[in-house]
Amino acid sequence: MRKNSIISLASIMMLCLLFSSQSLTAQTSTPDPGYQLILANGTLTGDKTFEFDLLILDTDPSNPFELALLQAGILVSPAFYANGTVTASIVEGSSQLIDEQKPLAIQFAQAAGIVKIPSRTLKPLPKEAKPERRGTLIPAKVPGTRICRIKLTNTTAFTKAMPGLAFNFAKLPYQTTVSQYIDGVNTMLPCDEKTCVVKM
Repeated sequence: MRKNSIISLASIMMLCLLFSSQSLTAQTSTPDPGYQLILANGTLTGDKTFEFDLLILDTDPSNPFELALLQAGILVSPAFYANGTVTASIVEGSSQLIDEQKPLAIQFAQAAGIVKIPSRTLKPLPKEAKPERRGTLIPAKVPGTRICRIKLTNTTAFTKAMPGLAFNFAKLPYQTTVSQYIDGVNTMLPCDEKTCVVKM
């Protein structure tokens, strides 16, 4: 009887460990958000001008990615522009998004060392309207769809230091956010070091 009790207790403990392991795996594994935001193709086009691309790529070809909103906060290393004053602009004609989503505004906040690109809100549709698609359909084709090419102009020559470009995910000084239309609903997606990368 005592032997059977010991065996039963051991079996219960094994089951508890199994369920705990499965629960931990479920908590630590996160689904693929289906996209990647990319900074790439950085180049000095002059001693006082630096340009780079902001791209978005569909990483899950089995699920079409329809872009809803995108706001970008891109940090720049102060060592790169030294004591100069920087202004940011969008290279004309560089965006591959549909006209309603092409970025129109951009700003460089000197004190925070960050490029700010606000999202464009699409006009609301009548309730009875049921369009097949509202946002840009992002293909799963490398290198990705160009949101825009960004130009930084400095009042002094850029230094030999690395630009140190990085996405900002905190609310301040300016947060990077991405949302997708899923079944017609504007759905916020996770933005972190895994989904937003720098490839320079």
